[in-house]
Amino acid sequence: MKWTLPFVILLMLSGPAGAAEWRMDAAESAVTFAIVIEGTPTEGGFPEFSAEIDFDPARLDQSKAVIVFDLTHIEAFYSDVAENLKKESWFDVKRFPEARFVSQRFRHLGGRKFQVTGDLTIRDVTRRETLDFTLTRYDEQQAEILGRMTISRLTYGVGQAAWRSVSMVAEQVDLTVKISARRQ
Repeated sequence: MKWTLPFVILLMLSGPAGAAEWRMDAAESAVTFAIVIEGTPTEGGFPEFSAEIDFDPARLDQSKAVIVFDLTHIEAFYSDVAENLKKESWFDVKRFPEARFVSQRFRHLGGRKFQVTGDLTIRDVTRRETLDFTLTRYDEQQAEILGRMTISRLTYGVGQAAWRSVSMVAEQVDLTVKISARRQ
């Protein structure tokens, strides 16, 4: 698994010369989701993902990112939710084992806030989405980013047949990306 996102974010602060080496702290990093099922907020996550990011705040037009989520590994508070999400009516992981986010444009929003807009592909459906992220911690030993994105599951065909109804499962899904890195 390749984890370059924390290192790239730290490059934003240190500039291109003299950048330090950083290692992602897997125990403190996660991609999670939140959705309402039958009126109850439910959370889960994608424990296996990779990120390849080339980011330079001085050349945002040349920055790029590709994040790949392994959908065959899903965790949820309720184990039946995790197993059902893998089925044909939901992510259909036999046909579509991964989701992919490919950046198209980075923007600096001021201070430690940034935005990346890109193409998110789930179940062979690609749509333009935006991830807002903040550098929440930075010192000589540790850095951390926190990002958020809200998507419509129905736009991607997640929830087929009777599961298209939003009466049981909400349409909106909130995704959170948290990555922590330590200086080597």
